[in-house]
Amino acid sequence: MTPSIQRPSAQTVSRQRYATFVVFCLLAAMVLEDPLAIGGARPDFLLVALTYGALTWRGQAGALLGFGLGIFRDALVLSHFGLHALGMTVLGYGLGKSRETLYLTTPGVDLALLAGGKLVLDVLILGVAASGSWEAFETRFFWEGPLSAAYTALIGGLCRRLFLGR
Repeated sequence: MTPSIQRPSAQTVSRQRYATFVVFCLLAAMVLEDPLAIGGARPDFLLVALTYGALTWRGQAGALLGFGLGIFRDALVLSHFGLHALGMTVLGYGLGKSRETLYLTTPGVDLALLAGGKLVLDVLILGVAASGSWEAFETRFFWEGPLSAAYTALIGGLCRRLFLGR
């Protein structure tokens, strides 16, 4: 008898690719977000990893991934510690559950969810950071929010094509 060679399954390859994708997003969040900023808008690489992970693995895994990525973001920012963890946990769960109800799984829908997720996260983060000042929230959200959401969706779509190939 000759020993059989086991090939990695499609799911294993997918996990390896996604792990590489997450590592890239973690490094990009530390190194590339500030240099890629346009005005006050910058792409959110951690949200990109969260969105595609939650859409792939559904609600509970999306919430767990969101919590981990949120704690990582909180460790980078060091203001309002725990706020990103809360926001990304809720967002990861919501995105994961939305995949169960959506019939379309096209890249355009994924990009719309990515941009919408960025806007929702910005409402939470900027709302708390404004400390009750409507002018501070209005200035940051309405001037930076839409551009940042579009920018994150564009970068997210490119990263998905490069790393996940779908």
